[in-house]
Amino acid sequence: MTSTTSSRAEDKDKQQEVGLPSQHGPAPAPDPDRAFSDDCETLQKKYRHNVIWLGIINFLSGHHNVIWLGIINFLSGLLIFVFHLINIEALVSMGLSAGLTVYVYNATESDAAFDGGVMSWTLLTFAVVTPLSASIGMAFNRRELALKYFKTFQSTLVQLYLAHATWDWPKRREPESGRMSSSNAVDWEKYADSDIGISLIDELRMYLLLPTSTRARHRVLPNGMKEAREIEEVSSRIHTSMIARMGKFSKQCEFLKLQGLPGNEASRIRQWEQFIIDAIEGLRLVKSYRTPQALRSYSRILSVIVPPFFCPYYADLARSTGSLGLGIFYAILTALALTGLFECITQLEDPFFGHASLDGVNVEKELGPSVRDNLLALRRQNFPDAPPFQAQAKHAFSYSMAN
Repeated sequence: MTSTTSSRAEDKDKQQEVGLPSQHGPAPAPDPDRAFSDDCETLQKKYRHNVIWLGIINFLSGHHNVIWLGIINFLSGLLIFVFHLINIEALVSMGLSAGLTVYVYNATESDAAFDGGVMSWTLLTFAVVTPLSASIGMAFNRRELALKYFKTFQSTLVQLYLAHATWDWPKRREPESGRMSSSNAVDWEKYADSDIGISLIDELRMYLLLPTSTRARHRVLPNGMKEAREIEEVSSRIHTSMIARMGKFSKQCEFLKLQGLPGNEASRIRQWEQFIIDAIEGLRLVKSYRTPQALRSYSRILSVIVPPFFCPYYADLARSTGSLGLGIFYAILTALALTGLFECITQLEDPFFGHASLDGVNVEKELGPSVRDNLLALRRQNFPDAPPFQAQAKHAFSYSMAN
C-alpha cells in the first residue's frame, strides 16, 4: 500500500514537472507560445490574397477583393517606378529622344523618300540591353551572397555565445567537475558578458553602412579619389578592430581549456570562430568590390545616348500612323526602359543600403536591435538574476592564462 501511494505521488510530481495536468490538481498555466500561434493563424487568414479560390470568396464577401488589390498593386508599382527608377539621366535621354524626334519629323516632312523604318534594333539589343541584363544578374547575385554571409554570422555568433555561457564538461561520478569546479573562482556571468558579441555587431554595422567608395568618380576625379581615401581609412580601422575582437574570442577559448574544456569541444568553438571571420571577410569583400566598373560606365553612357539616335525610326512611326504624339511617346518609352534598367543596377550596386534602396539588405534591421535583443534574451535565460546588460567595457572580464 505504501509503495502504491509513493508511486502515485511520484507520477503526480512527474506530471507537474513536465506541465501535465493531474487528476485532482489545477489546470496548467496557459502556454505563452500559443499566443504566437494564434497571431500567425490570424495573419495568415487575414492577408492570404494570392489564392484564387480565396480571392473569389473575398470578392463575393466584399473583403479584400481581387480587383481592388490589383489596382492597389499596380499603383504601388507605378509609384516605385516613378520615385526610384526615374533620375536625371532618364530625363536627359527622354528629352533628347523627344526633341530629336520632333526635329527629324519636321525636317523630313517634304521628303517622300524618307524611310526611318530601315533602322535596325540589333545595336540596341546587343550593345545595351544584353550588358544591362548581365549587370543586373551580377548585382543581384552579390546581394544573395551577402544574405548568406549575414545568416552565417548571426547563427554562428549565437552558438558561440551559448558555448561560452552554457557549455559544461562534468566528468562521470565527479559532480563538482566542469564549471562547478571553478565556480568559486570564476564569475561566469561577467565572463559571458564579455563574450556576448554586441560590440562586434555594432562595428560590423558601422562598417557596412559607410559610404560607397567604388564609383567611377572615385577612380578618375581628384575629389572622388580623396573621398575614397578618407572612407577607406575609416573602414580599415573598423576592420582591424573587428579582427582584434575575434582575437579576444580566441583567448577566451584558451581560458575554457585551462578550466578543463575537452579538446574536441574547443576545436568546435575554433571552427565557429573561423565561420564568423569568414562571414566578416565575405561581407567586407562584397562591400569593397562591385560589378565591373568598365561595364557599368559603358552601360550608363549607352543607355542615355543610344535611344536618341533612333529618332528617325520614331519620326517614321509618327508619319506612318499620322500621329506625332505616338512617335514621341515611343521615343520616351524606349529611353525610359533603358535608363530604368540601368537604375536597377545602381539600386543593387551597394547591397548594404537597404534603407535607401528597394532591394538592398537592411543592415539596420539585420544587425540592429533584433539581433541585440536575441543575444540579451539568451543572457536573461542563462543568467536570470543578472543585472541589466551595460557597456561591454564595464563588464570586462580579466583572467590569467596561468594555472
